[in-house]
Amino acid sequence: MTDSLTFNSLDLSIYGLIINRSGNNHTSFNRNTIQLDTRAFASRGKREALQINTDFTIIGNSLSDSQEKLANIKRVLTTLETGQLIFDNMPDVYYNASLSQLDCQRLGHKDLVGTISFLCADPYGYSTTETDQTDNITTDPKAVTVTVGGSAKTLPVFTLTAGESLSGPISVKNNDTGEELVWDSSMVSTDELEIDTEHWVVKKNGTASMTDVSGQFPRLLPEQDNHIVVTGFGTTGTLNTVFRSRFI
Repeated sequence: MTDSLTFNSLDLSIYGLIINRSGNNHTSFNRNTIQLDTRAFASRGKREALQINTDFTIIGNSLSDSQEKLANIKRVLTTLETGQLIFDNMPDVYYNASLSQLDCQRLGHKDLVGTISFLCADPYGYSTTETDQTDNITTDPKAVTVTVGGSAKTLPVFTLTAGESLSGPISVKNNDTGEELVWDSSMVSTDELEIDTEHWVVKKNGTASMTDVSGQFPRLLPEQDNHIVVTGFGTTGTLNTVFRSRFI
């Protein structure tokens, strides 16, 4: 079996594309920073864009067939500015990638060889499986365990659904990172409080509610159990945690 790649849900092996070598194996790491990562973590930097270089062969029945397949590959890779890139050698991880460069030359009488370069402004890989975990809040405070894979800190969305009237403050803390977000306002039964760690926003019933927010957005550590503690939320609500493990 030969390896190829999928871009925006289309398997490019149908165009005879074989990946001979790819730079997506996470065996290297570059700590260069270019700007602040988030407003909630001002002391940390953001990784610079990731470039993935892949050596490929296009197998055709004739030179014209290989050239037609190359044209189709270019069309797929340039249809969207950014698409999900998945390599066969790592099928559980995708990148948000765009075509940066494609170089190609003839190999023999009918095949083509070359290099495709992808640019990922977001340098992280993401699990193709989303974790969606709901825990009942039965005590105050309430501790729940969230298990995370990957190799980079993960940015979850926490959604608290109230089962009773609450006057605040309400806090969500990751005991393993020490990061705690506090929202000091009121809720009634069925109200939803969403804490979006990736986009640094707290919403009540879908509307931004940042006036009464303090602390840090709690992230999740990779390859371990994360111990999340909810305080001030009574004993009849729920906590929903949604995330994709990230890879660096």
